Amino acid sequence: MKKKSLKLRRFVKTFVLPLIIMCFSCSQTKIDSRNIKDQNLNNNNNENVSLTNQEFVSNPVNLNIVMFVPTDNPALKDYKTRLSALFVYFQNWIHTEMMRYGYSTYLGLPVDQLTGLVKIIEIPASGTQADYPYKSAISVGKIINEIKTFKTKNPAQFSSDNHCLVLLPARTDGGNQPFYRHGKFCFAVDNSEMSVTGIPNPNSNYLGGMLHELGHGLNLPHSEAKYSEGFIHGTSLMGSGNYSFSKGQPTFLTESDAAILNRNEVFQPAKSSSTPYLKPIYSLQPRFNIDNRQQKLFVNGSYTSTLPVSDILVYMDPNVNNEGTGVNKDYNAVTWRFSPQSIGLIQGTIDLNELNFKNNTPYELKIKLLLQNGHITSDVFPFQYNNGKLTTRLDWTLP
Repeated sequence: MKKKSLKLRRFVKTFVLPLIIMCFSCSQTKIDSRNIKDQNLNNNNNENVSLTNQEFVSNPVNLNIVMFVPTDNPALKDYKTRLSALFVYFQNWIHTEMMRYGYSTYLGLPVDQLTGLVKIIEIPASGTQADYPYKSAISVGKIINEIKTFKTKNPAQFSSDNHCLVLLPARTDGGNQPFYRHGKFCFAVDNSEMSVTGIPNPNSNYLGGMLHELGHGLNLPHSEAKYSEGFIHGTSLMGSGNYSFSKGQPTFLTESDAAILNRNEVFQPAKSSSTPYLKPIYSLQPRFNIDNRQQKLFVNGSYTSTLPVSDILVYMDPNVNNEGTGVNKDYNAVTWRFSPQSIGLIQGTIDLNELNFKNNTPYELKIKLLLQNGHITSDVFPFQYNNGKLTTRLDWTLP
């Protein structure tokens, strides 16, 4: 989990986080989590919400949640009840954010049929806590391989073949366990403060960090609030939202985030006959027109795809102070969502007033085709701000 300082924003309006579950299709299952104890939950708006008899949504395919327990570091005794309430909170928070853009789907949570709680698969590790250090691709690969071995022997314990949230008990030897995304696996820590009653927490960013990494595991890239969004909704979860969410400050999902989640395998209310995330054969032929006077960038053109496209997503990723590009260099990318105007056509307008960095900043414009099966393509086109005006890069010419 990469640390980024919160961007100061003025006159940010707070938003209401209702925990009212909407009506949904009969293919989804409402679970009465009757064994969750009464808790007064402090949400981002400081409203007290009771999770007594809280219902949550279970889809045909749900997120796998694993508690991976090293041999010398047992899980906390209360983790199933405590984390079940937290995941229900996350489910409702995500759904409320998606409803902002008209999406009614839910993150699917598996149910433990014995307790009525959210199901967490406890897997005993083969090694000690020191065998799974924070910065080690080998240790992450080892954890994933051990989970896959367990899954082979216990296939009925798992729902999705893709998405898995892996929790490890907080280390007692002074070290740190993995806390980041690796493909569709995301890793986080569990300690006694990982609870809805722990929001806000001025001393820890772990709660927001878990939700941020879960977003990555559910296919979300980094993105920052548009300039105007920051004043209205606060901080993007997939930007610096790990900090703002943990501190109880306004945090939100972007429209592109919501569109991606709406096509995610574990958000589908009915079983799909198509293979999730199947890659298409595609081509992209964009055209761009820059109007610095009106502060507009017009994105047009066409695409072809052997599989149906749901949305067209555009990310403007600045290379601020030569920070670089690529993984973990895109926290400050600003994003737009467009609908295909007709089969194979692209048409959208980028309001340059919404960019947070100009002056002499280079940009990568990324066009992503979001397929109906949840797969996301990505093509990059370079732009450059010179003295506050957007231009094409000298090494590239507009089509």
